[in-house]
Amino acid sequence: MNTSQTTYSAVLGVVLSNKRQLQSMEQGDMAARMGLSQASYSRLEGGKSAFSIDQMYQAATALGVSGEDLSNSLNITVSNLRANGVEVVPQVRGNTTQAKKQGLDVSGLVAGAALGALLISILSKK
Repeated sequence: MNTSQTTYSAVLGVVLSNKRQLQSMEQGDMAARMGLSQASYSRLEGGKSAFSIDQMYQAATALGVSGEDLSNSLNITVSNLRANGVEVVPQVRGNTTQAKKQGLDVSGLVAGAALGALLISILSKK
């Protein structure tokens, strides 16, 4: 049984990274369009920080796509991951009761480059 796991925010980060790169846009430009520092945006795109709904829509606007288009891309990617045995879960925020119960243990999460490689593998099978 595949025990790979990732978060919705990490998946959204990969989706945004792919869309951004298709437009030949640098992370710094994306961050500036969203009103963030490059470091803050990098943490979001890399799945290390959770996106707020506001940031998701800011990202869509920065890319010139609708929130619906971005949401659809996210949903399709999540479905593809699940079909390939990857569990997608909400990111536990540090100030929640759940985080305190779990001791903020995020081991076992696939993030960043590993998630990107998995997505590329899945999407290239089409």
